Amino acid sequence: MENPNTPIHILQFGTGNFLRGFFEPIIQRYSYYNKPLNICIIQSTNGNTLEKLERQNFQYFLYEAGIKNGEKIQNTQKITCIQSGISLPVDQDKFFEFAGKPEVKWIISNVTEAGLVWKTEDKFEQFAESFAGRICQWLYVRFTKLPDSETILLPCELLPKNGFLLKEFVLKHADHWGLPNDFSEWINQKVHFFNNLVDRIVPGYPSNLDSIQLDGDQLTVQVEPYSFWAIESQKPNFHLLPFVENNPGITIASEIDSFSLRKIRILNGCHTWMTAKSIYLNLHDTVSEFIGNTNLRMEVIDLLDQEIIPTLPFDKEETIAYSREILDRFANPFMAHKFYDISLNAFSKFKSRLLPIIEFHLNHSGLIPQKTAKGLLYLLLTYIEKPEKIRDQEDIKSYFSLLPIGNSIQEKLSRVLSEQFNITWDKTWEKVVEEIQSENN
Repeated sequence: MENPNTPIHILQFGTGNFLRGFFEPIIQRYSYYNKPLNICIIQSTNGNTLEKLERQNFQYFLYEAGIKNGEKIQNTQKITCIQSGISLPVDQDKFFEFAGKPEVKWIISNVTEAGLVWKTEDKFEQFAESFAGRICQWLYVRFTKLPDSETILLPCELLPKNGFLLKEFVLKHADHWGLPNDFSEWINQKVHFFNNLVDRIVPGYPSNLDSIQLDGDQLTVQVEPYSFWAIESQKPNFHLLPFVENNPGITIASEIDSFSLRKIRILNGCHTWMTAKSIYLNLHDTVSEFIGNTNLRMEVIDLLDQEIIPTLPFDKEETIAYSREILDRFANPFMAHKFYDISLNAFSKFKSRLLPIIEFHLNHSGLIPQKTAKGLLYLLLTYIEKPEKIRDQEDIKSYFSLLPIGNSIQEKLSRVLSEQFNITWDKTWEKVVEEIQSENN
């Protein structure tokens, strides 16, 4: 529900922990010193977070805990900048109403790598299923009602050039639906798609900290002190992005590919690898537990130094130092970042985060990087042998459920590698499977 007397300025696609722990504190900080900005949060997936938020008047606590400048810190902050929420496709009329309100200027999203994809849609008159399709339809309403208003889009999905990618999909939808050329020209003039790189570990509810009492708030979001946002722009553009000015955790740079590539390969790549290994072998529930195991920490260091860092075109010593800072963040004693949460949409995450590592080594040496390959097989074996642990898109679940029952595990793995990853099965992969099977005994 929305208070009719409270204007909405920002539409946020994503009710999950990350944006609530990353973006909302930024808006809260800005609103404290300036005219408040209000958010409408949009839920477009299954779940009941929106319902829970509504019962709490869209307010919740942020719990920041960790090591900062060598000292342990624990702070709480009440987040009050969300003023309404809608669920799609049910509330599509309300969604399109926002397109006709000039005070609504920003759309931020975190629909994950699985959500920022191309999907061929049906007729324009039918509400789109894909995120990019819905943005295209919303912008067309904006075009017809408020052609002089600017719109700023800030996709935070962990994909290179995410802003340009979203714009590409929106224009492709416009062409597919046969929308007027004037609409596409208007997008180029009035709609600003920024590339973004976001970095903060947000494990969600601090379930391991029994001493923390926050008025019974079950939507409390725990975050680490570290927070970094890089936005790609040739100019400061503070008139388009007023909430980034004077915020030390936000950088506007003419090129952010280096920030993005380094973070996705190292931080997110390690998250995906550790999750695959830990879930398949039933090792640990959280990242900090995993990294706290000396032998497992050394495995991650070997993965980084031998297979991931050599793929990055940056200074080696600086990159190694950055990777060790990431490991220290993983070991945050206040964090209980659950592999269960990280495992959501793990299939597409592996493709964007770690598949490039395999491809790099195959192209440069003709050899399969053993540790990364093992991570991929941990994931695939989980999907094949333990379908109850899959937290992924329905089409991915369906694909694995339809693999021939009579085929051996190696035959299934060979088929998936070929069809989904364009990788040819050979004796090297057989050896990796044998190593995993010995670990699992």
